[in-house]
Amino acid sequence: MVVLYYNARDKLILNEVSLMITFKTMVANNNWVVLDTETTGLRRPAEICQIAIVSPTDGVLLDTLIKTARPIPADATRIHKITNTMVKDAPTWADVRPKILEAIAGKDVIVYNAAYDRKLLTWTDELCGQEKFDYKANATWWCAMEAYAEHYSGGRRSAYGNPRWHRLTDAVLQQKLPISNAHSALGDVMMTIALIQQVWGDNTKKPV
Repeated sequence: MVVLYYNARDKLILNEVSLMITFKTMVANNNWVVLDTETTGLRRPAEICQIAIVSPTDGVLLDTLIKTARPIPADATRIHKITNTMVKDAPTWADVRPKILEAIAGKDVIVYNAAYDRKLLTWTDELCGQEKFDYKANATWWCAMEAYAEHYSGGRRSAYGNPRWHRLTDAVLQQKLPISNAHSALGDVMMTIALIQQVWGDNTKKPV
């Protein structure tokens, strides 16, 4: 019998290695899509004003502005450049939601900051009077931001002992990839796909 003794830090490293292997295996299985949203803020009553979902094999599944229930604050517009005029005649959340559910059904859904985007899906449902839905029920969610933090941390930790998170544009630059259309849903999706293929996939492939 072999008994392995390790301290808390060693256990944390083993957990990180397990996450990295699992994420890489998921990418190799090729049943994933990448989702990104642009929103009207970070706190309630924030809602989604743009969403994109892209498959590495099937291309763009969804890319649309969304007519918001409330005006888009100027602070949000300064970041993503989406104005109230731009969304005035866009599809409503009720129109777009079934397409989202169809695109992610049975998929591994990768998001750069998955917890935030999934939370905004729920907040937008509530704000627009849609039936409550568990977005984890019909898809498996993966956070590319957390996975990249494990990949790039080099043992460096935040004050709370977690790997340091990186903004998407910082991660892209670290991997010597081009920044394109940052802070648009489709632009961020495409940069996330490029990052995934560079770090965990076949980096000879070009993003779809």
